Amino acid sequence: MKQLARVTATILFTLALVVLMWMFSDAVLLFLVSLVIASAVRPFAQRLIDRGMSRGAAYGLVYFASFVFFGGLFAVISRGLLSELQLAGDQLLNFYTRVTLTWPQGQEWQQTIASELPSRQALLDYFAGTDGTAVINSIVGFGSGVFDFLAQLVILLSLSTYWAVDQNRFERLWLSLISAKHRQRARTIWRAVELEVGAYIRSEVAQSSLAGISLGIIFELIGLPYPTLLALWIAIAWLVPWVGVLLALIPAVAVGLLVNIPVALLAGLSTIAVFAFLQIWVEPRLYGANRVSPVLVVLILMVMAQAFGILGMLIAPPLAATIQILGRELWFSKSPEEQLADDYRNQLHTLRQRLATIERDEVTAEVAATAQHQSYIRQIEALMDQTQAALGNAGMLNREQS
Repeated sequence: MKQLARVTATILFTLALVVLMWMFSDAVLLFLVSLVIASAVRPFAQRLIDRGMSRGAAYGLVYFASFVFFGGLFAVISRGLLSELQLAGDQLLNFYTRVTLTWPQGQEWQQTIASELPSRQALLDYFAGTDGTAVINSIVGFGSGVFDFLAQLVILLSLSTYWAVDQNRFERLWLSLISAKHRQRARTIWRAVELEVGAYIRSEVAQSSLAGISLGIIFELIGLPYPTLLALWIAIAWLVPWVGVLLALIPAVAVGLLVNIPVALLAGLSTIAVFAFLQIWVEPRLYGANRVSPVLVVLILMVMAQAFGILGMLIAPPLAATIQILGRELWFSKSPEEQLADDYRNQLHTLRQRLATIERDEVTAEVAATAQHQSYIRQIEALMDQTQAALGNAGMLNREQS
């Protein structure tokens, strides 16, 4: 009866937790993204801390450098992007005007299409409104969206700074909710997830930035129209597994055909070359061989984009990485007892190596060890032999080692 009550309570608690997470999904997403950001910047700050910088100053410098880099990149992109969007709008409007004027006298299929198209003035009235209210509403909506994005960005940076600077206290807080016998296992899984998700995010952000910047410069040099717009699209397309290269290649070649065939070929070959370089040479050095399953990323990306929009798309790749790591740690990794035995064996092996190094250095330097020094070494060896025997009796060492 008690077991049934315990199982029922667990199920009800889990369902209540799922409902609460759904009700406060935006807050949960902000929380998760802040953890992802903190895990991504932690290695950079840790290097500064290891060199003697205080924890707060190290994280402050890393966040400031990141803000300067991405802020400067955003300023450069937005400047070219606005002019290219205006140019594209003018060219599309001129093309539409030419179609409505010439296609009614063209071939039969052109006449059929032209008869269904509204006039240029009707199209402008549809988008702008007769009194300009549609434009005003669009501007107000855009401004509101920008303000909301900036507010969420401030919240994300504040939360991620707290998780990063106060990591130990945060870990103690949530580990206190777990029973003592499972805390070591939970801490191991948590740190494995944090380490690999951080590496994955750093790898994807770096490769996406490299793809956009390098192809933007190449497109500008070969005379491809809308280089900034295409570079931004390619940087986003890189984040989509499998079909990302097609999403980047098709627009680049299509825009190149507006100029001539050689430019289109150069644009296509450049895109393929940059993607291949990033995939073959850069990614293994940034993230290693443990790749996240593309199928898992695509499935979660579809679900998160449908449920939460752009923010869901941003959280989908690290969420896929987290699920894959959790699955590996929970089902394919060693049990806590086996892991503990490995830790003991490794520590014992390391201690024996250090002791052997000390003895070898004494022989190499031809320094006569004092009787007290030799006694210390013999005592340490005896303690290690006793430890190894105790581990062997407990079944934590195989027979060859014990």
